[in-house]
Amino acid sequence: MQSLTSCQCSVCHECFGQHFTIAVRDKHIRDMVCPVCSEPDINDPEQLDSYFSTLDIQLRDCLEPDVYELFHKKLTEHALMKDPKFLWCCHCTSGFINDGDQLKVTCPSCRKSFCAQCKKPWEPQHQDLSCEQFQQWKRENDPEYQRQGLAGYLRDNGITCPHCRFQYALTKGGCMHFSCSQCRYQFCSGCNNPYHKTGCKTPQCNYPGLHAHHPRDCLFYLRDWEPPRLQALLQVRILFIQKDEGGQQIDSPCGIQTQPGQAGLCEKHYREYLVSLINAHSLDPALLYEPNELIRACERYQVDTQRGENEEENTYHARLLKVRLFLSEINLKLSLPATCS
Repeated sequence: MQSLTSCQCSVCHECFGQHFTIAVRDKHIRDMVCPVCSEPDINDPEQLDSYFSTLDIQLRDCLEPDVYELFHKKLTEHALMKDPKFLWCCHCTSGFINDGDQLKVTCPSCRKSFCAQCKKPWEPQHQDLSCEQFQQWKRENDPEYQRQGLAGYLRDNGITCPHCRFQYALTKGGCMHFSCSQCRYQFCSGCNNPYHKTGCKTPQCNYPGLHAHHPRDCLFYLRDWEPPRLQALLQVRILFIQKDEGGQQIDSPCGIQTQPGQAGLCEKHYREYLVSLINAHSLDPALLYEPNELIRACERYQVDTQRGENEEENTYHARLLKVRLFLSEINLKLSLPATCS
């Protein structure tokens, strides 16, 4: 029998070698976990690095030379992805180290250029312009971009893995639990916070099983709000102007029929667009919380929600809101996760 140092599970030598041979040849390096308990937690970088250092010693004696060489190749690629200079090409699936400081970079594999910062295909108009200025130029001058409207906006602001920075040009609207195909990192596509299976390191977290800690302005929560309520939140701080495309059109990202007042988007994508505006302006949805929502949000922080004996209802809710907003500011400064689901 052979035991893994990370979990102490015992596996016969033949099964051990067969399991990791298949994992090395056919799977991602983050799939090389224990065949019994599936440990360690792939979302914990420290635990993963320590695990691979000891696994390397064990695999040296049980894998064929060509398989062991492939394992080291994947291990090297895994280490390169942690380099801040590592870039994924937006045109193909290749990655490379970029030692330059220019915005324009060229992929050594496909020889196509893109911006090292915003990861968009390179255009001459991007020269001498920041990424924000370039996107503004496209919104004002590019006929194709203007024709795509909000659907193009949603597509351009797709999903980026917070661990390896690989970008996905996906139609949003599906499950918020996202698993990167490149590095297997699991995160919330609305707020980029990691999903935990076991061993959550958030203080005082008692939530079992698969979960992530979403801030309350994450789409994970706000997708349950109706569009008029999202619009009302936007109108609290900014002037919200909705372009009406007339409805009865087809949403190009998903093919679903649209409704009047949703700018050519289905309701699901329209909610995502409104939430992106809320996040862009750092608006706090707690301002529009109903009493039961406010109590539930405070309970996530383990705040005492007991109402005073002679405390009036309006005073009680105002006190909870004040505590909730204060805790939000503290979490923002400390970069702690905000809520758990």
